[in-house]
Amino acid sequence: MNRSLLITLALLGLLGAGPTRGQMMLKGTSEDGRRLFHSPSVSNNGLSCAHCHADFDETKRSDGLIRAAHSLWNAYYRETWWGKNPEAPDAYATIDEAALACVVHYMRNKNKLTAQQLLDLRAYLKSLSFKVIRIAQPIAPAADKTGQYLGFEGGNRFEGKELFYAACHSCHPNGNAGIAPKSLPRDQTPSYYAKYIREGDGLGTVLSGIDPNAYQFKEKRFMPFFGADRLSDVQIRHIVAYIQSLPPAP
Repeated sequence: MNRSLLITLALLGLLGAGPTRGQMMLKGTSEDGRRLFHSPSVSNNGLSCAHCHADFDETKRSDGLIRAAHSLWNAYYRETWWGKNPEAPDAYATIDEAALACVVHYMRNKNKLTAQQLLDLRAYLKSLSFKVIRIAQPIAPAADKTGQYLGFEGGNRFEGKELFYAACHSCHPNGNAGIAPKSLPRDQTPSYYAKYIREGDGLGTVLSGIDPNAYQFKEKRFMPFFGADRLSDVQIRHIVAYIQSLPPAP
């Protein structure tokens, strides 16, 4: 066997031995994914995944917050997300696609996530998951199809204060601007507040079967909706009473 052939075979052996140091494949870690889940660094408005999703089993414990969306504990192996049927033409094929929809629409990050961030987030969600969920996570949109939102008067502002700090304060600190770009008005009718809580930026309107085109990207409009399984009508009534009791916005 001549020298040139030996050199060729040796090079082929090196190439077939796997990636070199400079060619190492990216790998996600759950530790970095957890930090990413709780960090607003992936957004352009201060939101993080943890603002809308818990990362623990809410049926067994609580951190005192009421989030608009369901927990992502044991979510990685679902066959569908956002309550969509896997056979639907607009269903998300992977949890990555569902996460990117949140990053782009709600977090207003048009640059999306890097490949490393996606791998880290995926690794963290996978570490929280233990079994395949073959049915869609039920979503309970409760927008009023009449658009009137009657019956939200007469709430208890003291109970509403506790609920407000659990569900609304993180984006509307003390009712003022924060992650939300504007302060909450104090002088609107109860139906005004109830509509925004139930419909959010329009996704609640779509899922309630009212207007299929309501969920669109609009400047400074990215509020999630609270379904009936997240806030009841009675709880919203109390929240409304508290908002109306607040002093004028600074």
